[in-house]
Amino acid sequence: MDRIVKPTTHSYLAALLIGTALTQIPSGANAQDTASPSPVSDEVISTGVFIPNEKKITSEITTVLDEDTFAQIGAGDIASALTRVTGLSLSQGKFVIVRGLNERYSYATLNGAPLPSPEPLRRVAPLDLFPTSVLADVVVQKTYSPEFSGEFGGGAINLRTRALPDEKFLELSINGSYNTTTTNRKGLVYAGSDSDWLGFDDGLRDLPALDANGVPTRNFENFDTLVIDTDDALPFNGGGRLSAGNRFDLDGGQSIGVLATIGYDNSWETRRGEDNTANIGGNGELVLLDSGFRESTENTVSLNGMLGIGVELDENNLVQIVGLATRQSSAEARIITGEDREDRFFRQDFTEWFEREVYMGQLLGEHFIPSLNDAEVTWRASYAKAARDAPYERRVNYENFEDGLGFRFQFNRPGTNNDIRFSELDDTTLDLGLDFAVPFDVGAREYEIKFGGAYLDKSRDSAQSDFRYFGTVPAQLRESRIDLILSDAVVDAGVLEIRRGGTTGFPDLSFATLETFGGYVALETEFFPDLRISGGLRYETSQQETAIEQSLVGGSYFQFDPLDENYLLPAVTATYTFADNWQLRLAASKTINRPQFRELTPSIFVNTDTDDRFVGNPFLTNSESTNIDARLEYYFGATQFITVGGFYKDLTNPIEEFIFNGLGESNATSFINAPRAELYGLELEFEKKFAISDKFPVLNTWLGGQDFVIRSNYTYVDSSVSADGMVSITPPSVDPSRGVTPVTISAAGLYTDGRKLQGQSDHLVNLQFGIENYEAGWDVFLLVNYTSERIRAVEDLSNGLPSIKEQLPISLDLVANVPFKVRGGDYELGFKIQNILDDRYEASQTLNGTSIIIDDYNVGTTVAASLKRRF
Repeated sequence: MDRIVKPTTHSYLAALLIGTALTQIPSGANAQDTASPSPVSDEVISTGVFIPNEKKITSEITTVLDEDTFAQIGAGDIASALTRVTGLSLSQGKFVIVRGLNERYSYATLNGAPLPSPEPLRRVAPLDLFPTSVLADVVVQKTYSPEFSGEFGGGAINLRTRALPDEKFLELSINGSYNTTTTNRKGLVYAGSDSDWLGFDDGLRDLPALDANGVPTRNFENFDTLVIDTDDALPFNGGGRLSAGNRFDLDGGQSIGVLATIGYDNSWETRRGEDNTANIGGNGELVLLDSGFRESTENTVSLNGMLGIGVELDENNLVQIVGLATRQSSAEARIITGEDREDRFFRQDFTEWFEREVYMGQLLGEHFIPSLNDAEVTWRASYAKAARDAPYERRVNYENFEDGLGFRFQFNRPGTNNDIRFSELDDTTLDLGLDFAVPFDVGAREYEIKFGGAYLDKSRDSAQSDFRYFGTVPAQLRESRIDLILSDAVVDAGVLEIRRGGTTGFPDLSFATLETFGGYVALETEFFPDLRISGGLRYETSQQETAIEQSLVGGSYFQFDPLDENYLLPAVTATYTFADNWQLRLAASKTINRPQFRELTPSIFVNTDTDDRFVGNPFLTNSESTNIDARLEYYFGATQFITVGGFYKDLTNPIEEFIFNGLGESNATSFINAPRAELYGLELEFEKKFAISDKFPVLNTWLGGQDFVIRSNYTYVDSSVSADGMVSITPPSVDPSRGVTPVTISAAGLYTDGRKLQGQSDHLVNLQFGIENYEAGWDVFLLVNYTSERIRAVEDLSNGLPSIKEQLPISLDLVANVPFKVRGGDYELGFKIQNILDDRYEASQTLNGTSIIIDDYNVGTTVAASLKRRF
């Protein structure tokens, strides 16, 4: 019971990585090195100037990841790809943190239309759902411009689907991987349904019919959904993708293009590590309360597809229809064993099944008007649905006892944390947008005016049903297998009774809607040949409504006062090219952030990744942010540059978590509007490419004609959250039929004044070193990613417990891609090794020099290979 976290090598490796990132930047200007042409075809270089065109035509601070980048970094989904962007990191492996601001401050779109989310706790879509193979590129914009939604605290992430093909093609790819922690090793499994391997339940997990009291009319399924077994050798991960496209040129000058892709992936992951609870001892010290060991195995099946049909009416008019479907299902078996605060040995068994899916249809248009100086008109209409279904989330507690036969487990008291939960969520989004860009001249000066508008209608419904077995299990039965204890014979005999469970005083149904309309106007011009100014204003009005209801209780529907707000959001940027190859960018803007649906709903939700419970706060308000950015850029060759940037954000009423003590049986996490917060930081980027034979002639025999590539970036972020003010929180119990009144208290009683924003890391480091042959098409890269410690769960001032801080593994990966021909056929072989250092994940609490591990696990090293054939 006195295990304490041991010192790790993270601090030493972190110092080395930060130092390496900084020393990549040369002390002086370099002449252009001779290297192969850039593979990015649109980076045309102006005479005497190395600034690429996309850096010249945009006033904002942006980063573009294209298909070549996806391949070089070995990213299979968008979430993992974005970790290579300056200032970006991930939460839970799927939600993007931009410049220290967690996922609620980011804005994700597909071809400009907002993505729906199947996640109960978040309105932002989990980006691990979107494979890189269905996309052409991703644009990350970190400074605000008025054509975007006002919800732009950290940045905007726009996923863009592939353009229509220029010619007929067929592409088939397969992949497989081995993980040292999971593959061919023992893992926990449960039977599930016959179609789980396809990612669909065959009806086994359907909720039984309910009577008038909301109680099942028959017993639950208690073998295939509950009994955990061991698989002695878990299989390899694997998947495949089929893509095809064609272009049809018509006699009238029109062209029709079709692009389709479908993919399947089946992967396994086992995690083993500590699972502990800390508390404050009698002398104010940090002590271990419950000591446990967690082992889990999760099987994830992903299905996704995209269909695009485009019609080029002529060279100035294009209309596209895009359909995207992505689905991810997971079955997890988990066992936690350990010793509790009363020195009793315990065991908890969990079985879970989750289905997450997003379906999106879009109609897009792009038109140029030659008679109006090639003015551009773009429009979009998008409808999307997201859903999450979690049937048969099961938990069974056991206790250990001694009777002379040794220690073994028996079924714990029924009705005490032996529950079955069913939950579902449905999210729909309608988005309409129309944008104009009109160039014009006034005298000798060129201008471009942009204006347009967007309409968004978003709704979300969620429901949760909890059930438990109550009664007294005969002594001769309590040592039996769990499915026999809960069998139909026992329930039919009246020994056990199924009752509706859940936490008393909180609703199990929630409803939320968000309707926004925004219009903008912006003007861009070059005041001088070297100074470009862009400024604009966005008007945005929104109404967000939240309602709750207690199922089976008449008259319990209750709707909270809507959040009805109007905003004028200015933005201005200036780009000054004060010398050849040098640019200075300055930007200032005002943006907003709205509470997410679940943050507003006072009902209970369990985060299955951490088993933490959350309660919403219907009294949250919108937060506002004033943003200032500056960046100096120097380009010393095509695609070669150094940038140094700084940013500052002043947030009013930022939404933060706090520990909610109103549940009685245990605490939960809820949300407040903190009075104020500040965030500032520094960003450095350096990219360089040179011919190896020029720098190292001795290597010309082996590496002649190859280029050496260096890409690196470093971000430093700091923040401070003020507790100087009063805040409104959810009351200890919520009865919808009687209305809900907020509890107003001092923020200083909920969290530490001046602490960092949740999810903010001080240091982010990315290093990439590679060799590539542009002519032959092959490349090999070594990649390093480091994210420093950050707050995972906030402190609990009610009992003095410090925050839980997590340290992500330092990732060292090797990625190689080699095209080749066999009998005239085009192939490409991909190979990668991930987490070469075999680093671990760790979360801990620290107080007065004493640290205790809360949970940790070994990620393992993954070796993966893929083969692609193009016809």
